[in-house]
Amino acid sequence: MAYDVVVVGGGIGGLTVAALLSARGVSTCLLERNSQVGGCVARVEFAGHDFEPGMGLYTSFGPGEIYERVFSELPVEMPESSLLADSDDLYSIEGGPASVAERFAESIKKSGGTLRLNSPVLRLAYDQTGQNAVGVDLLSGETVIARRAVVSNLTVWDTYGKLIGLNRTPLETKKLLKTLQGQGAYLVYASLEESALARLPGERFTVAEFSVAIGPPGSAPPGKRAVTIKTRTDPTDWFAFQASEEEYEERDQAALEDVWTRLHASLPAFGPDIEIIETANPRTFYDLTRRKLGMVLGVESSSEPLGHHTSLPNVFMVGDTITAAPTMDAVVSSALALTNQLTK
Repeated sequence: MAYDVVVVGGGIGGLTVAALLSARGVSTCLLERNSQVGGCVARVEFAGHDFEPGMGLYTSFGPGEIYERVFSELPVEMPESSLLADSDDLYSIEGGPASVAERFAESIKKSGGTLRLNSPVLRLAYDQTGQNAVGVDLLSGETVIARRAVVSNLTVWDTYGKLIGLNRTPLETKKLLKTLQGQGAYLVYASLEESALARLPGERFTVAEFSVAIGPPGSAPPGKRAVTIKTRTDPTDWFAFQASEEEYEERDQAALEDVWTRLHASLPAFGPDIEIIETANPRTFYDLTRRKLGMVLGVESSSEPLGHHTSLPNVFMVGDTITAAPTMDAVVSSALALTNQLTK
């Protein structure tokens, strides 16, 4: 199959580009390795609980802001959002951030674009000279042709290391990639007694180094609420000094006990009314997304954002590792800017 633009990865950045390009009449195909879209903000369900993987609060959902501007071009409605009390710019999203991803996916289809799930991309496909990218090779052996451009929604490390190939990556770029540091997250998915809500600061809040997002009624069995608790962690630590699966399990258990102790010290109002259901760490995110070291919170760097361009003239990047901030609105804004470049 051949398209004008092939987008690799169905995270928010890739979905935004594919939705906008399709709405503008550009022949576009988005390839996602998993069975659902969203990447790091895809839906998470355990034991009858529907968890929100994001931070719970988001910016730029106001009139004239980035989401309204993007959705004004699309054949789908923007998800409902609610402004947090006593805040000028923090919103909760009905259905969580996954609902934004799902609306973009719906828009791609309605606009005549192609969305292919369960389609892992192996590498770029090159012409006979080996210098020019002409599309992508899938793990299945199929080649999907891109007549105009390939857009990578992989991390900057994986764009060069996996998609372009380190043997085709310029030396200066390799040096730059070694200086960039990514961030990881540790999540606890828990079940909370609904009666405990009265003791808490709200349904979405931060305390110490933790962010807490409590799902709406219906996100858990009757009388309970789904709770996502997120804190930062060093991603490299999760891929070192673990010679066996047993050692990894011990590492995860030790991290959980440490997080749980610090959480209850910071927020004793939880008391005995919260029960752990599952955890997620950089290893979990790597297994899900194949992002380098499972890094999901952007790039720690004092330099300017890397930008959309790569060492190849028709291969571009989008996503949290090339934006000024690893926030959903920053990624969407960056994706809009890239779409404008591609449709000049």
